[in-house]
Amino acid sequence: MNEAHLLRHALLAAHRIVNNEPYAEDLAEGLLRVVGADCVCVDICPAWRTRTPSVTMAGEPSTLSADEIDHWMALSADDPYLVNLLTTGDPHPYRTSDFMPFHRFRRTLVYREVFARYGMRHLLLMAPHLSDENLVLIGLTRRLHDFSDRETQALHPLRDLLATALDHRAQVTAIQARIKAGPPGAPPHRRTLTERETQVIALVAAGHTNDQAARALGISSRTVRKHLEGVFGKADVPSRAAAVAWWLRQPGNRARR
Repeated sequence: MNEAHLLRHALLAAHRIVNNEPYAEDLAEGLLRVVGADCVCVDICPAWRTRTPSVTMAGEPSTLSADEIDHWMALSADDPYLVNLLTTGDPHPYRTSDFMPFHRFRRTLVYREVFARYGMRHLLLMAPHLSDENLVLIGLTRRLHDFSDRETQALHPLRDLLATALDHRAQVTAIQARIKAGPPGAPPHRRTLTERETQVIALVAAGHTNDQAARALGISSRTVRKHLEGVFGKADVPSRAAAVAWWLRQPGNRARR
């Protein structure tokens, strides 16, 4: 196995992931050739607890029916790799034989009902991405001989590189969703007027000019303008006329006119 070629496929896949381009088919074909598996399966599982994943396969078998995929997902609790992944959170490459010998694995329901029909005895799986919502799972299978320690170790940097790219893509997607949603709603304007603001707008609504309102209240015209600006801001209006119209619409104010 050429480990440089393996990393080359990982880099190409990571580049496509970062650019939000399809990557599963070329990655599966590359792993099939470089590692020498009989079948490679790339499962992209958005909302993986409830939805059927998108499955891309290379080798034999080349496809699975939707019913077969659903059946495999339903039996995932019987898969030793997935049990370990969900129990420990460890997403690194492992062989089924790292958890149990073949004679035990072949007695599991997931082997008898999924893998046995294709003669797949030896599995190596890794999870480049796992979150509460999304799962990306890569599986390699062989019929005749198990994956070696060297092959398993060689897949660690590939998984780590894909994981970095997938995490980056997830962060970019989350940021884009926040941008599309727009900024959080601005807090509503405080609409409760101070006592002096109420006095000023009441006089203006009654037809007083700023100077007249100032003399009636014993304050300066400049102070009247400041209070009106406060009314404009709280009512979210641009002018005296709009402020008066807003004030008169408030309960009880029309009667004061």
